Amino acid sequence: MFAIIDTETSGGKYNEEKIIEIGILVFDGNNIIETFQSLINPQKKVDYFVQKLTGIREKELKKCKIFKDYAKEIKKLLKNKVIVGHNVDYDYRVLKNEFKSIGEDLKADTLCTIEMSKRVFPDLESYKLNKICNHFNIELNKHHRAFDDAKATTELFKIIRNFEKTN
Repeated sequence: MFAIIDTETSGGKYNEEKIIEIGILVFDGNNIIETFQSLINPQKKVDYFVQKLTGIREKELKKCKIFKDYAKEIKKLLKNKVIVGHNVDYDYRVLKNEFKSIGEDLKADTLCTIEMSKRVFPDLESYKLNKICNHFNIELNKHHRAFDDAKATTELFKIIRNFEKTN
């Protein structure tokens, strides 16, 4: 079982970023069986660059719940799953830091679709999510929005796994 994730963060100093949006798709290897998406109040300033990139405004986040309010549900979705992401090290690090900030641990195996793509498709011009989606005709409606990026990552993950099975 896999939890395919993407996060958008507040920006700022390394290891001080806070999640402002999360998207999770639970994938059993064939089908998406559960999803979760939410904006999250980071309780800190969101970099202007991040607001411009994502379209998520600091003002709208102030009305949202904080990470701790979603932690139990997120942890349940991630439990006993391999966490998959496009540059998963970033998302996993940020998630671990969020859990650490509320006194909880997060431990999981991870798979990175960038690394997998480089291994399986070594001749691609770019491994950026939007470029690789264009290459494989994967729908990516709102790039730099967590749920849409996680959805596209799921489709890419399926393509990689199918390629590995048949080659």
